[in-house]
Amino acid sequence: MKKPVKTILSWCLAAIIAASCANLISFFYRSGAGSINRENAFSISIRTPNSRMVRGSEGYGINHVDANGYLNDDTLPLSEQYILLMGSSHAEGLQVMQKDSMTAVLNNLIDPNVRTVYNLGTAGYTLPLIIEGFQAALDEFPNSSAIMIEISQLDFSNDELTQAMNQATFDPASTGQALMDSLGTGRRVRNDLLSAIPLISLLRQQIESMNFSMRDAFGIRDYFNKLATSATTQNNADADLEDIAPQGEEIAAQSAATGGSNGNFEALNQALALLRSEYDKPIILLYHAGVSILPDGTISINRDMQYYDDYRAACEANDIVFVDTADAFLAAYQADFSLPYGFFNTTMQGGHLNALGHKIVALEFYKAWMNMQEEEKN
Repeated sequence: MKKPVKTILSWCLAAIIAASCANLISFFYRSGAGSINRENAFSISIRTPNSRMVRGSEGYGINHVDANGYLNDDTLPLSEQYILLMGSSHAEGLQVMQKDSMTAVLNNLIDPNVRTVYNLGTAGYTLPLIIEGFQAALDEFPNSSAIMIEISQLDFSNDELTQAMNQATFDPASTGQALMDSLGTGRRVRNDLLSAIPLISLLRQQIESMNFSMRDAFGIRDYFNKLATSATTQNNADADLEDIAPQGEEIAAQSAATGGSNGNFEALNQALALLRSEYDKPIILLYHAGVSILPDGTISINRDMQYYDDYRAACEANDIVFVDTADAFLAAYQADFSLPYGFFNTTMQGGHLNALGHKIVALEFYKAWMNMQEEEKN
């Protein structure tokens, strides 16, 4: 009996050592206590306040989360004339070191002795969500001197833009400090456990990313997909060609009625007019499109031209500065073949902004900001 017991103990010890080593590695690959959901605020969730986040699956970033639950290095004091940066996961910047984020670059450009730009970047926050939370952000951070908005997507429907104008109302109980104070013992223990054992979060992420079912096995899914494709092809072949013509005429009529746009200019214009009515200080809207490497080695900028002119026109109509990073992206690539997206551990040209992309976006924001300052002086 002694030998089996000794063997089991040896296995258990080996498992504990292996798990400990994996957990140690996780500290440098993916760690951080995650997010806290909330209502009646700019964003529907914040990162766990006063924590550190490490992410290494796309790029590599070590970032500090401040007391409000946003990624900001609060080593330096925040200027009394601060600028709010609103945006998506690109602005949040988990994929780069905090010193390389657009927020940090902007702060160094404007004044390296204080923090002028405060980052509200939130994963998944496209323009409609920013519009929805805009007034709540102004209520939570009432003393800003300007707003910078980062977007990488333009194709939003009338319904999305109209719905966004039903804005959230700020509740002081939704601030980072208030949420932390209201956490129960169970949630506090959970946060401490996740912070001490990041391997748990990593394993959970891997499990949640699995998408296996028996339909994938033995070619069953492929079989049913072929049947569906065959049926669709037959239905299309049997369709009366005369039924197709009215669709084409209808699309042409819609295009003519909207002047060649997608017809969402009015909704977009109303949404941006709402922002302007709520905020009488400078607003800069920066759009950074994706890029593609062409077969000849050059790159193209993947602007969404179906909506692009509408955005320029709506911004102009509402005294909002529209900035497009396309020329800066092209210039960087032509200089030394550098790309603004992609990392050493992912595919270049895709995914989130890398350190170069953050720098370019920050520079374009800064140029627009300085131009506005000069115009005010004149």
